[in-house]
Amino acid sequence: MLNRPYLFSFILLSVLSMGVIQPSPAFAYHKYTIPIEIRSSDGTFQSSFSISLDNDAGGVTLAVADLGTDGIPEILVGNGLGNEPRVRVFREDGSEIGSFLAYAPDMGSGITIAACDLNTDGQNEIVTGTQYGGGPHVRVFDHLGNPLGPGFFAYAETFRGGVNVACGDLDGDGVGEIITGAGVTGGPHVRVWTQEKNIWNVREEFFAFDPSDRRGVLVHTTHDGNLLIASQRGATIQTKTFVIHSTPQLISSSSLTTTEKGTTSIAEANDSFFFSSADSETIFSSNGSSFSATSLTGSSGLSAGDLDGNGTDEFVLAPARPLFGPEGTQYILIDLSEQRLYAYENTILAHTFLISTARTPWETPLGKHEILAKIPVVDYTWSYGPGDPNNYSLGPTPWNLRIYPHVYIHYAWWHNNFGHPMSHGCVNVNLANIKWIYDWANVGTPVEVRT
Repeated sequence: MLNRPYLFSFILLSVLSMGVIQPSPAFAYHKYTIPIEIRSSDGTFQSSFSISLDNDAGGVTLAVADLGTDGIPEILVGNGLGNEPRVRVFREDGSEIGSFLAYAPDMGSGITIAACDLNTDGQNEIVTGTQYGGGPHVRVFDHLGNPLGPGFFAYAETFRGGVNVACGDLDGDGVGEIITGAGVTGGPHVRVWTQEKNIWNVREEFFAFDPSDRRGVLVHTTHDGNLLIASQRGATIQTKTFVIHSTPQLISSSSLTTTEKGTTSIAEANDSFFFSSADSETIFSSNGSSFSATSLTGSSGLSAGDLDGNGTDEFVLAPARPLFGPEGTQYILIDLSEQRLYAYENTILAHTFLISTARTPWETPLGKHEILAKIPVVDYTWSYGPGDPNNYSLGPTPWNLRIYPHVYIHYAWWHNNFGHPMSHGCVNVNLANIKWIYDWANVGTPVEVRT
């Protein structure tokens, strides 16, 4: 609740120059944990451990590979949306071996991840790509996380649909190749990359589906050295398998109908293929069966490997980025139960972050609204009556999106307790995220507030 909008940018500059916009240290910033589950190939729960994540709703991506020489695979975890682009390596028991940054710390789109032996040194290298919102920059690291060159751009540098990655030996020469698939909004463009004199070059490229298809393509190297492709968006998962020798040769195709909005990852376990849901904890098998990882909520990701050396593959599962959402060019969803804002563009989750909405007895109005105005500076002052302890005067505050009379999405410099109700009705946001949402949103953008 508020009044007195100031429309002149010079006020914003003066507020910033006075140095009054500084986060209060009164509350610690929240760090959350997410579960990493290990299940048998029939979906039976075996064990789990938790890892910390600044933005838990951004989820993670997974890979399983032996990064040492003991024959025991490790679990590779790539941070998702809204987190620093870090790769972390864990043992099956959840103990962390190490971690490294794959890109600049402020690259928050999330990363994709794969691992295989790319240079016949007997040890697996780590390959990373970017999720939706990031440029198609692919990087390669040794088993200790040291970069092996600057990497390469798999597609046009301006493309922001992300790049899905896989790697493996597709032609039987003992040397692994990197395979890239354009993410959602890109064409179904698949490229196979080989390295020569420390430079990565395209060896093969093709469109897995109709060139106009914009669903995104997931890529996966099979145990028998073939390339499996799957569509990423849509309830029907369309798959194709190729042999890559001299030229790509299609050897099989199929489709799997689900009730989901898409899929996030492919895994192979004991000669069957599995697909994780982009909006639930369900895992689908290529034979039509499914199981649910009940401790996960929302989107799920998976990988697989023989973690215990018993000759049978196990699944590794974790929450993944909830990639697809409401229809429309832009859509803002505010979830009061989660104290979280989700921003979608063209049905794709572009950003999500913690907020603070109304605390009791005040209310943030439920229902469907829209951005009514973008106001550079507002003086947040309100009186409930002389001497009322609930009166406040917070002064001129920048970056304000009005969604209802006297209710705004706005910067809250006076606290850092995001993730908990704090306001008298407005939606409080921290500095980095209010600058992002203010620049991103347009007048007329739908805003839904739900419990």
